[in-house]
Amino acid sequence: MEKLKKIFKITGFTLLGLFAAFVVYANWEEPPLSDRLNLKPIELVVFTLNREISSQDSLMISNQLTENKGVTASTVNPSAKTVSVTYHADETTEKALKQSVESSDFQAQKVDFTAFQGPQCPVPMEYIDFILNTKKALCFR
Repeated sequence: MEKLKKIFKITGFTLLGLFAAFVVYANWEEPPLSDRLNLKPIELVVFTLNREISSQDSLMISNQLTENKGVTASTVNPSAKTVSVTYHADETTEKALKQSVESSDFQAQKVDFTAFQGPQCPVPMEYIDFILNTKKALCFR
């Protein structure tokens, strides 16, 4: 019984020490500007278009996208036939953005970034998000 108490005591102090170290780590760095200013997160969507884009088409697409509420930036790349849009997901949707692009007589298709092959992080993104969110919650600045 005495040995079990000693094991629990050592385990408890070890866990407490690890927690204290994580709190120090969370407060060691300056929080990012987006956290200090409490900015809303943005989403990115990239559409490929079915035909070449002229400078007038580019300007028209940009104007139509900026008329949508929640769009923070848009970029039309005529040489790659792509349109990149950053937006606030709580104010607009991908469907509305696609309709804005397609109202200019273009067929737009969303680029699926998960289909690209290449180096990938071996750690699942859920684990990374958990650590970052915990670090953010334990930051007292």
